[in-house]
Amino acid sequence: MKHTLAALAISVFAAGANAQSAAPSPVPASPTDLSLRGSISWNGKNVFRGIERSDTDGLLQTAVTLDYSIPGLSGTSVYANFYNAEAVERAYTIGNRRTYASGESDLGYQRLTSPTARSIGADGFTQLREDDEIYAGYSFANVSYDPSIYVYYSFELKQFTVEASGSKTFAGSSIGLPGFDLVAKVHGGVSDASVSVYAARNSYVYMGASLDLTRQIGRGAEFGVGANWVCNNDSQANAGSSAVWARVFANFRF
Repeated sequence: MKHTLAALAISVFAAGANAQSAAPSPVPASPTDLSLRGSISWNGKNVFRGIERSDTDGLLQTAVTLDYSIPGLSGTSVYANFYNAEAVERAYTIGNRRTYASGESDLGYQRLTSPTARSIGADGFTQLREDDEIYAGYSFANVSYDPSIYVYYSFELKQFTVEASGSKTFAGSSIGLPGFDLVAKVHGGVSDASVSVYAARNSYVYMGASLDLTRQIGRGAEFGVGANWVCNNDSQANAGSSAVWARVFANFRF
């Protein structure tokens, strides 16, 4: 029940904010060196890297990111992010982005914590009470479908994950919804874990897609609803081969 109320609260907030704006406008770039972004979403399922991690429907997720453009280094910024998914997981991230003519690089470190450890044998995946990851990624500019690729490495699980993604935005006016955008995304990845003190060797491939209907609200907010699908070929008994779910979300920039 609390998840349904949360989803309704996001919708009511967005509807109220939209009533105050005669027409949507794009989210502008921050006029200062320091910017703050936030997001809140309700997801019908808890899915991470292609695997559904809970048979309990509904997950409320929030995130806050502080981004600072380094003076004298054009196109270079550092950021800190805090992510919270109710009593499931928290992540603390610091990173560095740099913009080039061909796109943007992203390097970072994140610490993931969970109140409950889970194992492959019992749950179909491994989730530790505390885990450390480093990652590197690149998002390509001026290329169709906005492709990006990221590589993650978990020190505790001795696990490599490589994920590629792409997206395309369509004007809602083409389907009779002026003022809205339709955003299609696809992603795919491979995750491979060596033998560690936590689990035996395990590797699998996953892929997924989503379709979101979004609307810019005022000068620094976006509201959306979407449908999601994912599948994997993990052979673990409790990993689950596929999942379909809906989500409601709102993004803010200050």
